[in-house]
Amino acid sequence: MKGFLRRYVFSLDHKVIGLQYLFTGLGFFLLAGLLAMWMRWQLAYPWEPAPIVGAMTPEQYIGIVTIHGTLMLLFFILPTLVGGFGNYIVPLQVGACDMAFPVLNMLSYWTLVPGAIIMVASLFVPGGPAGSGWTMYPPLSVAPGALPSHLGQILWVVSIIIVGTSSILGGINFAATVLRMRAPGMTLWRLPLTCWAFLIVSLIILLGTPVIASALVMLLLDQLGLTTFFLTSNMAIGDVPVQTPGGGQPLLFQHLFW
Repeated sequence: MKGFLRRYVFSLDHKVIGLQYLFTGLGFFLLAGLLAMWMRWQLAYPWEPAPIVGAMTPEQYIGIVTIHGTLMLLFFILPTLVGGFGNYIVPLQVGACDMAFPVLNMLSYWTLVPGAIIMVASLFVPGGPAGSGWTMYPPLSVAPGALPSHLGQILWVVSIIIVGTSSILGGINFAATVLRMRAPGMTLWRLPLTCWAFLIVSLIILLGTPVIASALVMLLLDQLGLTTFFLTSNMAIGDVPVQTPGGGQPLLFQHLFW
């Protein structure tokens, strides 16, 4: 007889894990929605502080926009549509009893959780959350003094690296399940379109996410002052020149990111 933790928290059942992804994604949808309401209030009534949270500075507004976009894309859409519905539906439609790697499936969800905690924690650090947009383009996200939210920028990058790791683990599992766990007679050409969709998404994740992760690791090293991958020697914040070690190329980040 399984205990509560093994059955509902650290479960290996693909249906339970799918529900965990689903409700986690809906929770972050609620949080992102509250941030959106705060932004809407600021735009509608810029002279009147919002209830409970109060007035918003320009720096806070950019930070809330960044966190809102990140939560909606990486903590709501992907966990809900891919992790939630994918985990629940794919084994049933291919005729498998579970995902190909149940333990890896559990780890993919519980790798997402610390990344989510770090992202939410970035809202409360000195200087505020990351304020350079969900694409985190350098030099704005990396130049010393460019934004007051330097610690928030670092936490954002660390969170996304952890979430990317979760996506890679999930992509391996989905691809292996669709390609190797099909029931007898279930050829690739008999697969439902939803299984094809999850297979293609998994392959895209496996091909693209490691490249983005490499760009984010380089960005993190730049933010910590250890390297200058994306820092040029001549930069300016507004009209004020800023001296940086230099030697890097900000455009390189966009090539790796996209």
